[in-house]
Amino acid sequence: MNTTRSINMQKRRERILAEARAVLSSKGFEALNLRDLADLAGVTVPTIYNLIGNKEEVLNALMLGTFDDFEDELVKQLPCPAAGLPELMADTLLGMIKGDQAFYRAAALANERAETTNKVAGGYGITRITIKRIFSDLCQTLLEEGLLKGDINQATLAEQMTNNHQVIMRDWARRIISLDEFRAQSLTGFYVTLAADAVATFHDELASRLRAS
Repeated sequence: MNTTRSINMQKRRERILAEARAVLSSKGFEALNLRDLADLAGVTVPTIYNLIGNKEEVLNALMLGTFDDFEDELVKQLPCPAAGLPELMADTLLGMIKGDQAFYRAAALANERAETTNKVAGGYGITRITIKRIFSDLCQTLLEEGLLKGDINQATLAEQMTNNHQVIMRDWARRIISLDEFRAQSLTGFYVTLAADAVATFHDELASRLRAS
């Protein structure tokens, strides 16, 4: 049973993250500092460290929260034919991004910087590991439904889809591609990767979807 103290701690944590998300959306990751964040959330800097951690860990917490939201939204739309899961996943993510483009763009750029500068020990890895786990779950579902042969390890398929997703996300964050192009490229990445291990009927369906895209 939750105690009053634990409930209050959770409320403070949620308030900190809500303020951090607002700052990230409006001003970017560079503008996010713990002293200002503490003032906005009505807490002390040590409280942020105790409940979440440093600035990079605040970003990680925000990103992990978006993955939780994504999976919650996905579950609401199930059941879905297994063959339609890639499109459902792409559209669910697209809907979330459309709802707060400034946040997702800033978060993607912050994650990219974390990876390229190596300033966050394992920080970017948390995001990548979570994405790969979601794609691995997709491959497992398709395998259980008899749509994949299992000749290619699902971790290999998930890794390829993760790489594709990261490139597309960065291109969108840099304004190189539009959201419509984001969706199209995401689905192409899904279909091409899955086709490598698809049973004949599913392979034909994926090829048909690629021709139509």
